[in-house]
Parts: sequence; C-alpha cells; structure tokens
Amino acid sequence: MRLRLLITSLILTVGVANADAQVTISGGPSWLGGHPIGTSTAELRTNAPGAEPPPFTLFTLDSRIAPSVAGEVRVGVEITSRLSVEGGAAFGRRRVPFSITGDVEAGSQELEGESLQHYVFDAGLAWQLVRPRGTRLRMFVLGGAGYLRQLHQDRTLVESGQVYYAGAGAKYWLWHRPDSSRSLGVRGDVRLNVRRHGIDFKDTVRLFPSVSLFLFLAL
Repeated sequence: MRLRLLITSLILTVGVANADAQVTISGGPSWLGGHPIGTSTAELRTNAPGAEPPPFTLFTLDSRIAPSVAGEVRVGVEITSRLSVEGGAAFGRRRVPFSITGDVEAGSQELEGESLQHYVFDAGLAWQLVRPRGTRLRMFVLGGAGYLRQLHQDRTLVESGQVYYAGAGAKYWLWHRPDSSRSLGVRGDVRLNVRRHGIDFKDTVRLFPSVSLFLFLAL
C-alpha cells in the first residue's frame, strides 16, 4: 500500500510541476518469463538404529511459475528532453506447475498445478539516448521498482512483495516525429526483473525476464 501511494504521489507531483511537459500513455501485452519457487521434500521418520535415524523420503516436489502474458499500461511524464518519469500497472494470470520425483510408488509426474492472479504497480525513470538525425527510432534505458501482489486462484493465499527492474528499449514513431507535441508510435522493452517475496517456498530473490510491446500516444 505504501509503495502504491508513493507511485501515485510521484506521478502527480511531476505532472503538476511540469504542466507543459509531454505526457505519454502506453499500453499493450507483456511476456513474463518463468522462474522456480522452491523445492519441498516429504519425509517419514524411520525406526533405524541410532540417536538420529535418517528419514525416509516419500517424494520431492519442485514448483515453478510458468511463463505467461500480462496486460500493461504505462504513463510517462517528461522531465527534460531526455529524461522521463514513468508509472505502470500490469495484470496477468500465472500458472504454477510442479513436478514430483523420487516417488517409489507412482514414479515421476508432471502436473499442471494451479493459477494465481499477478499484479504489479511500479514507478521508474527512462533515459532516452541521442537520436540520430532524420530517424524515427529512439533508444532508451530504464529502471525502477514496484509493488507486487499475488493472489491464489481460490483466494486462500495472498502474498505481497517487491519487483525491481532494469532494461532497455526503443520507440518508433508512426505518426509525426519524436519532437512533435502530438504523436503516435510503437515501443518495445526488454527488462530483467528482481522479485522479492511473493508466493514462494523460500525467502529468497528470484530473477525473471520480461518483454513488452506497446502502442504509445504522446500528448
């Protein structure tokens, strides 16, 4: 909640302070890469001799979050001709498949698992590189942080966390030029995301890539 309020305040503050600055609205699909969420082992206590007899392993469960597609909307406010502050919101459904190994009775199994609702609200900065003269293409780098919320499909488990990201991308203007006050174009981003907390078997950091393709409108 605090991070969402911070994002909203940051965007509003920059927007008020730069009333004449260009505002860009982007939206489209994002591909989210998968990542593991941990391993769990089911064991039984044995009657083997010794003070600490070794346990008997029933099976081992490996879980992961599968790659998926999310919808994303972003709003950017120009601070200078090359620097912009951005805020975004993304929503998607992510599948949590798992595999069972080491089960002497049933053997190895791959199960589809369940799904979860995945929300991210973020804020960050985008720095546009120098644009070659006469071209409609402009590269940029970006980075930021966001609030993560994941909800189990049966609403029995809700987890919150943080996402930090860094990446690069490009804009291509379809209508008018980059220096026009009104313009339309497409934008592509590639990011490396660092996730803390969220639905997981371990308290550890997870890395996953994401690729976005947006249609943008500069106002």
